[in-house]
Amino acid sequence: MASVGILAGGSFEGEGRRFDVKPGFLASFTGGYRLFGGADGQLYGVTTLSMGFSRARIEDEATGKSTALSASDLRVGAEVGVTLFERLRPFAVGRAFGGPVQARIAGEDRVGSDRRHFALGFGVGTDAGRGLDLRFESTLIGERAFVWSGAISF
Repeated sequence: MASVGILAGGSFEGEGRRFDVKPGFLASFTGGYRLFGGADGQLYGVTTLSMGFSRARIEDEATGKSTALSASDLRVGAEVGVTLFERLRPFAVGRAFGGPVQARIAGEDRVGSDRRHFALGFGVGTDAGRGLDLRFESTLIGERAFVWSGAISF
């Protein structure tokens, strides 16, 4: 599956500086494999492998200077959940990942990485009908993120 999305923004700190992350984009390629289950009322297990890329502008809060921030990562994940009412899928998720983050700060090329290379969380997905799949996911341990997504199959 190929995905594209929008980064809403955010902030981060490093080397005694604070940076605002401006809106940007992301793209990823993901493959998954159902290990077991999936019928209504049954537990299911899925494993995934994903490669993602993102790019946004960052602005140094102290100087107001901005530069490009690029990132890529390779992720392996597992999801365990249950299918309810033939359409609703609450789940728990865990992932491990790694990849570089690159920016030019104060005239120097910088390469960094995440402080934590894992994410643990939960979410819910639903088959909304007519090939539309909607999902919400929150990871609060390790990488912290809230993700809303939709997919159309045809």
